[in-house]
Amino acid sequence: MNIRRLQWLSARVALVALLIASAGSAEAAAPTIIQRIEPKSIDLGEASQLTIAASGADAPQITPPMVAGLEFVAVGQSQRIESINGVTTATTSVTYQVIPHEAGVYSIPGAAPGSPPLVLTVNPADGSGSPSPGAAAAASAGAASPGAGATSGVMPAARSDINAAGSAFVRLRLAKHELYVGETIPVDIEVGMRDGFVASLNGLPSLNGDEFTLNKLSSEPEKTEEIIDGKPFTILTWHSALAAVKPGALSLTVETPLTVRMRTRRDTGPFGDANLDALFSDPMFQQFFGGSTEKEITVASRPADFQVLALPIRGQPADFSGAVGHFTISSELTDDKAAVGDPITLQMRISGSGNFDRVATPMLHDVAHWKTYTPTAEFKPSDSVGFRGVKTFDQPVIALQPGDQSVPPLTFSWFDPSSRQYVQARTSPLPVDVTPASTSASTPSSANNLAAQNVTSPPGASAAAPRNSAGDAASAGGLHGDRAVDGGGAASLTPYYYQPQYLGVPSAMLLALSGAWFWQRRRERAAAHVDADGGRASLDPRPLLNVMDDARAAGDPDLFFRSARAALQRDLASKWQLPPEAITPEEVDARLGPASALTRLFKLADETAYAGIRLTALDYQQWRQFVVGQINPKALP
Repeated sequence: MNIRRLQWLSARVALVALLIASAGSAEAAAPTIIQRIEPKSIDLGEASQLTIAASGADAPQITPPMVAGLEFVAVGQSQRIESINGVTTATTSVTYQVIPHEAGVYSIPGAAPGSPPLVLTVNPADGSGSPSPGAAAAASAGAASPGAGATSGVMPAARSDINAAGSAFVRLRLAKHELYVGETIPVDIEVGMRDGFVASLNGLPSLNGDEFTLNKLSSEPEKTEEIIDGKPFTILTWHSALAAVKPGALSLTVETPLTVRMRTRRDTGPFGDANLDALFSDPMFQQFFGGSTEKEITVASRPADFQVLALPIRGQPADFSGAVGHFTISSELTDDKAAVGDPITLQMRISGSGNFDRVATPMLHDVAHWKTYTPTAEFKPSDSVGFRGVKTFDQPVIALQPGDQSVPPLTFSWFDPSSRQYVQARTSPLPVDVTPASTSASTPSSANNLAAQNVTSPPGASAAAPRNSAGDAASAGGLHGDRAVDGGGAASLTPYYYQPQYLGVPSAMLLALSGAWFWQRRRERAAAHVDADGGRASLDPRPLLNVMDDARAAGDPDLFFRSARAALQRDLASKWQLPPEAITPEEVDARLGPASALTRLFKLADETAYAGIRLTALDYQQWRQFVVGQINPKALP
């Protein structure tokens, strides 16, 4: 009886323990929902991120909240499984991009019952209490674009992005989907590769089509890890800038070549087991037992739709070069004092963000009292993609007249996509104190000559008698008396050409004359070669460049420009499909206009032959660089 009682008590104790354990497990598995938003304060036109994480067996499905004036777009999803003391917990996290349509303070309801709401503050974009036109237009354009990805400018991390083999995907993250021709926008290109399934990356991502241009991608992308549908992926991210080259409703995809491992199908028979099939499909199992093959594939992103607007014609400045973005300009001189004929450098800096490939300025040209040269340009990016930076233009200028001169103001025009208007900026004139060119010292006065020579008047001459330039008193009849001048004798009566120190002079003169004769003959032969061969389309430009270098070293502008013209005739003949002899100054002027640098060079070649134009070292250097830049680079060494 006692034994039965003990058994009954043991059974009750075991039942109570089981109930307690079940209650503990149920409590541990109770659903938990956590949400956070970062940042909590943004400007209109920007976006914030809302993350909602749910864990527990009975956790509800995560859905975006509904708030008037805010748009929630899913951009990422991950899942994590933990096992603690035999209790398994699965946590699912979804990230949304929060896009405001107008400024204000928004209350986002808590995801769990009784949880406090989240507060998001959206400030006006221009700080005036009302949204700026550009930001409002961008927000409305985003709201009107079809699809979740197009609305936010971000392609979400969805299962549909992954290729059929489940091994890789390409994803685009874009700032917006409405832009102007020539406008540059930042873009992130993400290539996801499932761990163990992708053998190699066979090239950088590239655009599929010619409607857009992409800045150069770095060979070392950012590397992160992400869980998609419970599978580990390695994400490679390239940051770049994208620009459209023509207007219209366009679509863009990015593709990347990869080598992936394809599993070999295994037949588990009529008694197949899903767990065994999953085991055989594991990449580690496939690699160890040799059950996979490699295959080269190309993975492409989902199409991203764009509305590319043409730049307006109305209000377009005359000096507009196609620059689109946000810029500021400034100018300065290397020196505010200069002498006539001395070069100084005028520098113009254009800084900001946008398409710097289209940032150009004519600088100064045909300015009174100044001689100008062709400017040079240099761009220094302030980010890794070339979207922000400073472009500097340097132009040598030479003052032609002394006095208080000034360098005229410079102008630069661009299109602002935010205000949807053209902007024209102008610098201030730069004053320069120009002094006369330095000259040799003046000759001493006649009085100084008299004192220096210490010449005495002849006997009987009046003290007030006029003197000639030699200091001798002139007689009434203009005749001078004979006199001996001290200190005017010679140390030797031997002629100079017989003296030892002068014996080498005739030899040196003979060598100089011989060298001059040979140089003249060489110049004539080079000129004849240029005149005879300058019109042949098959002429190698390298000999002509060598002749230009020799002419520059000898200070011969005539031969320099004739050689330059012959080289350009050969290049233009192949481009225009004309005989080289038909490339005349008139033909170049008719095709390119009088303001073209090519037209100026052809005219200089004629003017130098009879006008004797003098060139500085800087002139030679810049004209040679211009000729080399015009000739086909493949023809050069």
